[in-house]
Amino acid sequence: MEKYLLGIDVGTTGTKTILFSAARGMIAADYQAYELQTPAVGYSEQEAEDWWRAVVKTVRTVCKGLENPGQVEAISLSLQGGTMVPVDERLCPLHPAIVWNDSRCGEEAQVFQERFGFRYLYEKSGWNLGHGLNAMEILWLRRHRPEVFSRAAYFLSVPDYIAARMTGVPALDLSNAGINQLADIVKGSYDPAILDFVGIGPEKLGRIVRSGEVIGPLTEEAAEELGLTTHTVLVAGAHDQYAVAAGAGCSQAGDILIGTGTAWVVTALSREPDFTSGFSQSAAAVKGLWGSLISMTTGGVCLEWFRKNLAQGEGEEPLSYERINEMAEKSGIGAGGLLFYPYFSGGSYPLSDQVSKASLIGLDLSHNQSDIARAILEGVAYQIVWILEKFREKFPTSSLKLSGGAAKSALWCQIIADVSGLPVRVPAVADLACVGAAVLAGIGSGVFADPEEGYRCLAVEEREILPNPEHVRTYTKLFANYKKGAEQLGMLYKSFQQ
Repeated sequence: MEKYLLGIDVGTTGTKTILFSAARGMIAADYQAYELQTPAVGYSEQEAEDWWRAVVKTVRTVCKGLENPGQVEAISLSLQGGTMVPVDERLCPLHPAIVWNDSRCGEEAQVFQERFGFRYLYEKSGWNLGHGLNAMEILWLRRHRPEVFSRAAYFLSVPDYIAARMTGVPALDLSNAGINQLADIVKGSYDPAILDFVGIGPEKLGRIVRSGEVIGPLTEEAAEELGLTTHTVLVAGAHDQYAVAAGAGCSQAGDILIGTGTAWVVTALSREPDFTSGFSQSAAAVKGLWGSLISMTTGGVCLEWFRKNLAQGEGEEPLSYERINEMAEKSGIGAGGLLFYPYFSGGSYPLSDQVSKASLIGLDLSHNQSDIARAILEGVAYQIVWILEKFREKFPTSSLKLSGGAAKSALWCQIIADVSGLPVRVPAVADLACVGAAVLAGIGSGVFADPEEGYRCLAVEEREILPNPEHVRTYTKLFANYKKGAEQLGMLYKSFQQ
């Protein structure tokens, strides 16, 4: 009897579900978008129920052609990390979910740093102290929404919220427990000092498990909602970037990947965590490996901002991504002298200042939408390659693998190849997070013996985009100007605060 697996990517702006046959690969896919709300400066929120509705809708859609839903052996998840929602005993949200790119917790971070110093949280969780993520968000609720804090039975993130809805067991994998900044990732358990600081006990949090470990079978209620049976088990997934790495076949130390979504992320695998690097550290989806990661929080969201706010008239639909790519192609290399800095959440690594803002430099009356579109594509490429330069000091690589939304744009891929001077390998299926989640589902349910077998069974074809030598020479000069401009922007915005 044929066996099926479900890989689900619960992202920041929507959920994608793909049904795979263990023997024949991808069968069907569906996507459901939801809103990211910004009710105040620095705030970023979602309705947790939207995640569940999207999971239900997409699972039912991709499985509607199955004669026997009992053939779905397992589900696993790729997940946005660092998002927190307080819930009551019945898993009803008590407050909008505070999303990972929220930056309201500056005062809480300052209090934490005064007590523990700057390095403590990084050396425990693998993630630097910032103005968001679960630990500081829980403390923010305690200080600013005490009525919510006192009523909360659990403070959950996306993986343990979805796990609880599916199986009745709030559980999350170690890669997500780390980004939540409540756990000691080396020990694989919650850190008592951090929990004491935010004012909760471990009973208020999800159980920590390893990626690929079975959490439990679907409850009867969840199975009915999803159109499946209680035969299907939920297998612990991974933070989206590590699920993407598994889906891309990155299963060896030294493998490196650029993931492109709402955020753009550079991820490299190693045999042990490296807390001297300054990169975010996590347990990888592949057993025995660790990951180093740097995130550019506003990568893909820059293009979404453009198409929703600048590339449409009042009452009109936003332009399609295909049309925006055509416009950017028309503008040509250098965007007519425009430079775009994708700093909607502050200056990105390696400068990493909190005061810089997204900026468009060099505007002239001759510029149009096409030039702005091209500048955005180039600005995001400059910033991710700047990040990549730091990675290549530790993880030498002769090519890049690119996944996610930008992989669907031949132009954006070519720009990255030309700015970096490296070949870019692009999988035919851009949504590798779902592939990686399905690999984990197969491992946990015994369908696959290891990640290598799972990747071989579910692997997708790749195309290689080579850098254009003439374009590389041009972009070398433009990239140098971009770096100088970023440094000057930081000084400018800091002067505004004096």
